[in-house]
Amino acid sequence: MNLESWKDEVLHHPAPYSNPPPPNITIDVTPLANVNPFKYVGSTISCDCSLDREIDTRISKASQVLGRLRNQWLNEHNIHLSMKLKVYNAVVLLSLLYGCETWTLYHRHIKKLECFHMRAFRSILRIKWQNHITNLKVLDKAKSTSIEPSIIKTQLHWVGHVIRMDACRMPKCLTYVWGKWLTYEELKAGKRNQGRLKLRYKDTVKANLQWCRIKPGDLEGHAMDRPKLRDSSHKAAANFEEARSQKLTAARKRHHRAASAVITTTDFKCPQCSRLGLQSHLRVHR
Repeated sequence: MNLESWKDEVLHHPAPYSNPPPPNITIDVTPLANVNPFKYVGSTISCDCSLDREIDTRISKASQVLGRLRNQWLNEHNIHLSMKLKVYNAVVLLSLLYGCETWTLYHRHIKKLECFHMRAFRSILRIKWQNHITNLKVLDKAKSTSIEPSIIKTQLHWVGHVIRMDACRMPKCLTYVWGKWLTYEELKAGKRNQGRLKLRYKDTVKANLQWCRIKPGDLEGHAMDRPKLRDSSHKAAANFEEARSQKLTAARKRHHRAASAVITTTDFKCPQCSRLGLQSHLRVHR
């Protein structure tokens, strides 16, 4: 192997809660560098299997693409707004969600992606924070949805594609390495560490299946019918977006009611000066 033309690197992935020394791998008496993270086909892989660096990288790439389009496309007044939004969905959003088919996201990751998504929409629609326009109104004006429904549809499409693969394909072999991968498993030996378990990819798939009302045991049957699974994924995204919108609207109404509630304490009478007022008035006589 010609090391001058190939860039070979090593990513050391130790066992959890262990700190062994990095391996020393050589090719033709030339040592390979141990790196963290490892970049492969546009994705960033960390040794702890965390998505933190990958999410930051995807946001950085999408921000660069948005910056290039802003000067040459988005700031042009002669281009219709609907065309600008289509370009954003086709270029920027595609760069932001590259590789999201296999992501196992936590709330902090979704919050970062959603923050960039809304900031980009506000920049395209020329909406400033001084206008006091909610994110729901911004999405309605852009005729779009939040970032999570897009991830749900993409992941369901990918799962169906993997199920329809031949048994010899590598993605299907890795997915079905433990047999029925959507069934519940119990720890038969060893001791589990204290704290919440890390999310697995099948946990994400099960959560997505709840939005399209498909049981995990019926997923393989739905995946064989490609149009049916596609319709179910769109239904799941619509159900999630509707539930999210209702939840945010109800929370905003509760916040407004709490802010507009006036606490009347005029019935309090001070025992020393017979003055009607607040309880804090007693501090005057201390």
